[in-house]
Amino acid sequence: MLSFTVQQKVFTWGETCVGGQPGERPPVLIGSIFFSGHRIVSDPVKGIFDRVRAKELLDAEAELAETYGLKRMIDVIGDTEEALTKYIEFVATHTEDPILVDSSSTDVRLRVCRRFKNTEVWPRLIYNSIDEHHTEAEWEELTSLRLEAAVILAFSPRALRPAARLRLLCGEDGQSGLLGRARAAGIDKLLVDVGCLDVPGTSWSAIMIKEIKEKLGYPVGCAPSNAFHTWQKSRLQEEKAMAAAGAAVYTLPLVYGADFIFYGPVRHAPWVYPACATASAIIAYGARLNGLRPVKAHPLYKIF
Repeated sequence: MLSFTVQQKVFTWGETCVGGQPGERPPVLIGSIFFSGHRIVSDPVKGIFDRVRAKELLDAEAELAETYGLKRMIDVIGDTEEALTKYIEFVATHTEDPILVDSSSTDVRLRVCRRFKNTEVWPRLIYNSIDEHHTEAEWEELTSLRLEAAVILAFSPRALRPAARLRLLCGEDGQSGLLGRARAAGIDKLLVDVGCLDVPGTSWSAIMIKEIKEKLGYPVGCAPSNAFHTWQKSRLQEEKAMAAAGAAVYTLPLVYGADFIFYGPVRHAPWVYPACATASAIIAYGARLNGLRPVKAHPLYKIF
């Protein structure tokens, strides 16, 4: 099993910890809710949704996380400031887990963060995400907000290979880039998402995960979900085949040290959690050869 020489950074939100050596802590799974086209949403502009069904989905995932010894974050996606605010208020009321503030609009993300600034929900919020398209005005707003946590997307159509993504993250000098700017903006808890172009490209994402863990020590992961579901719709119509293939796609990055996985729609939790828990337990067992002992309630102790 892998063991990284550089000291690993670990960030904590309540009982959720992200980072560390492979096998030390369970990976964090991040499912999405209220995304574009989600059937529980009846009005994506005003943020009107089926509250009963939304709570059922959140409760079912919480039960799976407890059963399999995994931690979760909730990726809350909204098209407008009004909608995203309502969604986050709902999720914050019915869960105690970290919440990712997500929207296709940077302006919406920033305005929603501003609305929750200095509220009791604020320490749980993670800005998702900082990428190469942020303008100087948006960087100024990020600095003004004094965000506690954010995801950095180290991915670009112009930076597909692992070495190019690393330059996007760290700059040519190893100190600038998105990571340097985020630190300069005062953001302490930074999660690095290396991106994923397509299903075969998950291999490149996994390689970069290993490299970042070894060189920088930051918690790192990826989101193979969009690529997987696009491929699955055209190639894997049968549900069992989809779940089996998905298990392979989502667990590969864990073998390379991934601390978190964006797995897509929260409805897929019933097959994602056992797959990732099993991989996590195997990794933790192997890490014992390096003298590492996993934390309490790790999947290793839950499912074996």
